Amino acid sequence: MKKCVSLLLCLMILLSLFSCNYGSNEDTNDGSNNDSSTTPDTSDDQIISTASAEYDSVLEVYRLIVEKFPIVNQNPRAVAAELGIQDEAEIEAFVNLYSSIHLFYLGRGQEDSVSPHHKLGCGYSVKDLNGDGVDELVLLNDEYYVIAVFSCADDKPILLGNYMPRGSCWIDGEGCLHENASSGSMCFSHSIYEIAQGGEALVPLAEYGLDDVDFPKTYYYQSVGRERSSITKAQYDALDEQYGKYLGSVAGAEMTKEYSGLTFTSLYTEAEIAMEMYEAAINDEICVFDQRLGEIKLKAFRFASNLRLDESIIDGKAVLDMDGDGICEYIIRSASMDSVILRYYDGKVYSYSFYFRNFFNVNTDGSFSWNDSLAIYGSSKLTFDGELLIIKEIYKIVNDGEPNAEYYIDGKQVTHEELLKYLADHPNTPVDFTSFEAPWQKTISLEKALGIASEYWNVKNGDIDKETGFPFALLPKNSNNENYSIALSWLVEGSHYSTLEIIEIDSFTGEIIIPDFEPDGK
Repeated sequence: MKKCVSLLLCLMILLSLFSCNYGSNEDTNDGSNNDSSTTPDTSDDQIISTASAEYDSVLEVYRLIVEKFPIVNQNPRAVAAELGIQDEAEIEAFVNLYSSIHLFYLGRGQEDSVSPHHKLGCGYSVKDLNGDGVDELVLLNDEYYVIAVFSCADDKPILLGNYMPRGSCWIDGEGCLHENASSGSMCFSHSIYEIAQGGEALVPLAEYGLDDVDFPKTYYYQSVGRERSSITKAQYDALDEQYGKYLGSVAGAEMTKEYSGLTFTSLYTEAEIAMEMYEAAINDEICVFDQRLGEIKLKAFRFASNLRLDESIIDGKAVLDMDGDGICEYIIRSASMDSVILRYYDGKVYSYSFYFRNFFNVNTDGSFSWNDSLAIYGSSKLTFDGELLIIKEIYKIVNDGEPNAEYYIDGKQVTHEELLKYLADHPNTPVDFTSFEAPWQKTISLEKALGIASEYWNVKNGDIDKETGFPFALLPKNSNNENYSIALSWLVEGSHYSTLEIIEIDSFTGEIIIPDFEPDGK
């Protein structure tokens, strides 16, 4: 199960928004794009909603808070100020609510909170809980923990309740809200409400519980209105039988999922989350998964040529839906035309490396050219089976310059004329690669650094020292992420290198840095 509880519902802000005008419930972009050469729109105002238009403002703020506060570790007053809350009473209410959400969040989802994937578990459900013909809005996560319930009256949303573990809520098959409160193992209450016709308030049906106020003596009680009266254990059990048992937050979530009839809808599409996952990988926040390299940070990824990504000059990037599943892939291409494709699947980003001969001339329909040799070349498309990459050949030409050239479409041999007709009937549009930026991206490649070192020493690999007769060698040594370490050495006795001097070259600026170094002699 996805581990996710978002930082939700600044209720004072919500309530201040409810007097605003509400837009129509138009269909929204799901993040996919038929023009696969463009990136899906993932702006904050893109609400993926099947809710009534009256609840749009609630979902907008819900999503805003999910976006801005993935981890609750900030001063709540500072957060309130950032959100523009100025009234002291509203600030105080926000601080209290923020603390409640903090309690609700603890222990759930912190291990994956840096990954945008967890946001898929932030969502809602819409259902007419009281049978009055007007849908209620229930904010919940994909594990069916109820976070808040709204009704609608006079075309405006009304907050009926917000909840946390020690004040959790579950919803039964009759649409009743079961609110649980606890201050210890021997002090808890169970309140049952139905939503009034017209949706303006909750109507209490019953409240009962167990109290250890005179610990170790405890007593069972029932509340009617504001009056609490003692009841027997048998009477308590009868109420439990009638209204449903007191349940903790985990069991309550399971009951809600099984009996309420609510259907979870995420605030986000996988297409949106995919783009955020790619950015998280590029920003060094999460790892990518590679069949060849294993789990690895993207900057340490090695192309098929074995050159590290952060030591390469990046020629550009392209974002397009290569396999037609509605979720875009992300292509990063080096100056040497090697490529890595990033693909989002099942909460992870997978990487696939291509040598330049096997992947070039990428088109907006996801097709690309390949060239096994000068005599065998063609076009293919990518598909995926889970995390497994599958390359499907579109057409192939086998031509060694002799008159017996062979032509294939989908693996079936055709004539030259049939291939030409196929190509004319299936024109392609090349993908536009745009500039790529990453915080770790070096502007100086290792090859360039070796060139700078060669100019500094006025020596090329293989030059012969006139005094010793030994050939010079320029060798990359151990490097950190900022600097290349280049050694000027002699090749002695065919296999041993004797280091004469070392310089460091800033991989972002090309600046030469002279470190402390004692040569190891001739």
